[in-house]
Amino acid sequence: MTHHETPEAATPAPPPAMGPLRARYGERYRWYLLLSVMVGTMASIMSSTIVNVAIPGMSHHFSLGQERAQWVSSGFMVAMTVSMLTTPWLLARYGYRRTYVGTMLLLLAGGVAGGMANDFSLVLLARVAEGLAAGVVQPIPAIIILRAFEPHEQGRASGIFGMGVVLAPAIGPSIGGVLVDLFGWRSIFYMVVPFCLASLWLAYKFVPTTAPGGAVAARSGGLDV
Repeated sequence: MTHHETPEAATPAPPPAMGPLRARYGERYRWYLLLSVMVGTMASIMSSTIVNVAIPGMSHHFSLGQERAQWVSSGFMVAMTVSMLTTPWLLARYGYRRTYVGTMLLLLAGGVAGGMANDFSLVLLARVAEGLAAGVVQPIPAIIILRAFEPHEQGRASGIFGMGVVLAPAIGPSIGGVLVDLFGWRSIFYMVVPFCLASLWLAYKFVPTTAPGGAVAARSGGLDV
């Protein structure tokens, strides 16, 4: 092999699932992919922390004791912890885009239902739905970083993603406090709506149907309950 052939031969081929999208958007594609899933992840994290500032108003509206009102936070966390265990199975069975879009639709439905609910049981059910969506979506960016980025890029990608993950719970209660003061406790549920809509648009543009590494979704194999 001659010297001038080395750079071309050393250039790695893009994973099969990323080939068409990378050809369309260029080498920056994987950063667009990371941004796409970050938006949904930040929405799910903010929804987990923002509700705390609305508990007093919610308690007064539904005439609840503090212990019952706290279930809107506890129910979310329990659902998120359980559903997080199903993420690998969902990705393998349904693919990345369908799984991600499904979680964003569930988070969107939970936000709208919680904001419109006139019964506390419906509010709690909406929070559980949001928790289920949050649990599935939160591990996805870390998996994408491992599969879509080269080893020398993974540190920078993890740092950018980590900044978003830290920022979301930090600003969530502050935004929630302003929303509750201006529009009441229902507004905290509606806050996730623009994030979910943006993430759905980004998903159809940048999230591959299969794994970024080229693994194809397989319908064989059941969920280990």
